Amino acid sequence: MAGRRDDGCRHLRRGPCPPPRRAGSRLSRATAGGTAAAGAAGTAVAPLPRRHLSQRRSPIRAPRPCRAPPEGDPRAATPLPDSRFHLAVAGAARADSRRAVAVRVAIEELRALMAAVCHAARVPEQETALVVEHYLVGELRGKTSHGVAKFCFESRFFHERQSPPEVVRERGVFAVIDAHREIGPLSAAFAVRIALDRAARYGAGFVGLINTQRYGILATWSEEIARHGLLGIAANTSRAEAAVAGGRTPVLGVNPLAFALPTLDEPLSADLSTTLAPMGVLWESRRAGQPLPAGCFVDADGRPTEDPDRAVSAVVFGEHRGFAISLLLQALTGSLFGFPMGSDVADTWTTGYTFIALDPAFANPDGLAAANSRLVEQLHAARDADGGTLRVPGENGRARAVDTLAAGTVEVPEQVLRRLRARADGDFTSD
Repeated sequence: MAGRRDDGCRHLRRGPCPPPRRAGSRLSRATAGGTAAAGAAGTAVAPLPRRHLSQRRSPIRAPRPCRAPPEGDPRAATPLPDSRFHLAVAGAARADSRRAVAVRVAIEELRALMAAVCHAARVPEQETALVVEHYLVGELRGKTSHGVAKFCFESRFFHERQSPPEVVRERGVFAVIDAHREIGPLSAAFAVRIALDRAARYGAGFVGLINTQRYGILATWSEEIARHGLLGIAANTSRAEAAVAGGRTPVLGVNPLAFALPTLDEPLSADLSTTLAPMGVLWESRRAGQPLPAGCFVDADGRPTEDPDRAVSAVVFGEHRGFAISLLLQALTGSLFGFPMGSDVADTWTTGYTFIALDPAFANPDGLAAANSRLVEQLHAARDADGGTLRVPGENGRARAVDTLAAGTVEVPEQVLRRLRARADGDFTSD
């Protein structure tokens, strides 16, 4: 599986993800095109020569385009930036607190510009599609703080990648990866492959990732695991920027969480932070000169504030219940793998990430997707207070992406588009 290096670390050889289970199912047929066959279901991936991601195709394909709900379906009628992102966006907001002017751009033009940025940053062509599509999907789903603007910011650090990600510790279902400052989506793709490989061998995979650049939405990674017929979970911590209800000192990270369940169609997917609003809302409010949602942020004295220039911390949701859940996520992305937690998380490189893949074969090898689909049908049969159909988590963002793709254009803040074009021309310093 791995070769031994002089420093004693085991460097993982890349290879295709374990194949989806139930080769004849709708789920496996939908995903087989992006995954090479590697033997019977549940077998380990055959070893391949050790190579950097830049020398072979990325182990995780670019996210699939969203599909519209079937005709007649009533549904047919939306991680935290690190400290460098905080400073950059806050500085731009102070320079211009007026509402950002949005311009409509063709999606293909946006995709081409983002690819040009990767080329200017010397990202190999075979890796570019995964990086671009990851951030573009965030934009199309309406998570603009994790879309093109985040791509523009993170592209400034693409050159800091040092060497291929590698597994530095492993035992049974567990593995720890040092990403060596790899580009975020590429690090996460590698971690997902390792989680899938562990699950194929042992029934579950728990992978910790550290020393990586940031990425956009977490749902990309949990959904990728779910498309292989497994239950997928992705989470990460952040710098201490979340205060518990009634508190004034931030100790916890925002600790976003994404999970996805396989179904006979698209995964049932949720992507959320453990605060009443993600920190991205604060930075967007500063940039646009708009007030914050009431009760979601506090100032340095722990007092609720709607002033984005006074806010310093997001408030953990659910009072003591949300506090407990955030503590669990803090441990899953920190102490479980020996990573820093709380105020010990100093920067991007000390931020911990966790990817979990759970194989249902021990109890429900053939019925997991069907059972989850039945649950979704029951939820759709329920009615909201106005008599309308309920949407399950993830459907709003997916529906928005469908509509945007059908229109062929997307609105992007003028200053973000200007920055993107500058990056495509090789300017990675301007903001």
